[in-house]
Amino acid sequence: MTRRRIPFAEAVRQHTLGNGARLYVLENHFNPTLALSGSLDAGRLYAPADRRMVASVAAGELLKGTRHRTKLELAEALESRAASLSFAADAGEPVGLDIGGSALSRDAEILLDLLAEVLCEPTFPQEELEKEKKRLVGAIRQSQDQTSVRAYEAAMRRIYPEGHPLRRQTAQRRIEIAESLTREELAEHYEKRFGAATLRLVLVGDVEAERVLDGLEARFGTWRAGPSAEIPRVPAAAPAPGEETVVMPDKASADVVLAEPWDLVRTDPEFLPCLLANSILGQAALSSRLGVRVRDVEGLTYGIHSSFSAMHLAGPFVVSLTVRPDDREGAIAATRDEIERFLRGGMTVRELADEKTARVGKFKVDLASNAGLASAIDSAVSYGLGVGYLDRYPSLIESVTRHEANAAFARRVHPERFTVVSAGSFPASPARREGENRAVGSTGAV
Repeated sequence: MTRRRIPFAEAVRQHTLGNGARLYVLENHFNPTLALSGSLDAGRLYAPADRRMVASVAAGELLKGTRHRTKLELAEALESRAASLSFAADAGEPVGLDIGGSALSRDAEILLDLLAEVLCEPTFPQEELEKEKKRLVGAIRQSQDQTSVRAYEAAMRRIYPEGHPLRRQTAQRRIEIAESLTREELAEHYEKRFGAATLRLVLVGDVEAERVLDGLEARFGTWRAGPSAEIPRVPAAAPAPGEETVVMPDKASADVVLAEPWDLVRTDPEFLPCLLANSILGQAALSSRLGVRVRDVEGLTYGIHSSFSAMHLAGPFVVSLTVRPDDREGAIAATRDEIERFLRGGMTVRELADEKTARVGKFKVDLASNAGLASAIDSAVSYGLGVGYLDRYPSLIESVTRHEANAAFARRVHPERFTVVSAGSFPASPARREGENRAVGSTGAV
């Protein structure tokens, strides 16, 4: 007799504290471990518009010291038990600061003690910030040698205006900001944005839910509420059609980015239809339409991939490909043509059926670990979809029709509006050289 799986909506214990913190615990006793996933509305969106880096650096500095422990003492407390804690606020999701962690279930209390200490009592030591500033400057300079980075950053500068949380500032400007960061800025961001009102914590593993919830309430119940969970409205970006080249000497291969701003957020009913359509068009570099046409049949790219970003804020649709410099024009033309063919004819019934099977299969595989379960629950509650969304996900995927997916995708993808940015070493034809020289001057990249 097959044992019936308890729906997530019933299995996950939920509790909201008086200060607004939302807690979720799922008991999973198959192995003696636990996984932690969570978030806090303290991402780049809430940092000063001209210094978004403050949010990511503040997140990274949380583990550098508290009122009770130094960075080394925190590291020792975690590493001696094979436990981990992480905090990140990057450009991928500008609203949230992501929280992650893991431990053996016997060390659950220690992990939660450290989590509370780091979130509620960080000190942002000056000496650690100085080390981080040097590391940041080195990382920025190193990244500028990658053609893929340079092409993507230039595309995001063309699409998103000054002050937009998804805009990528030039490397030189980021270096200037990194070098000028102060401890006072980090502390100010902390005071303005950290608090229980936007805290979401999910724990999954070999634990007793009631005991964990009681422990979390004891640790976070008296933490200040802080700012409310209100996401500022960010105006949609306008398309920026045109081409730009970032010339980088002595590069054997080049990268090309074709991008367009979208209006799609994670809670939009057309998110799943677009997800399926994009997977068939170009998410899988080898088996997708773009992969088969541009890479396998025409041999014009080493790899090609399409993606879109739909979070609390709408992000861009992006096609990225790596090419031989001599093949740039042919690769761009073939990519555009294949996208236009897909928009005209859409996916086939077989393609949609295969993608649904693959998508549901991956979803189930991801839920096979405590970390995967915690991340999935965290994502669902963070976007306001609710824990029960995990129960409905397979049927939601299955219910998407070919017409819905084709129509939703075609409404948003407009090849004539693409921003096209190339980065690398290219043959200099007289016709293109003049335009490239103008474009290079406009990037401001270093």
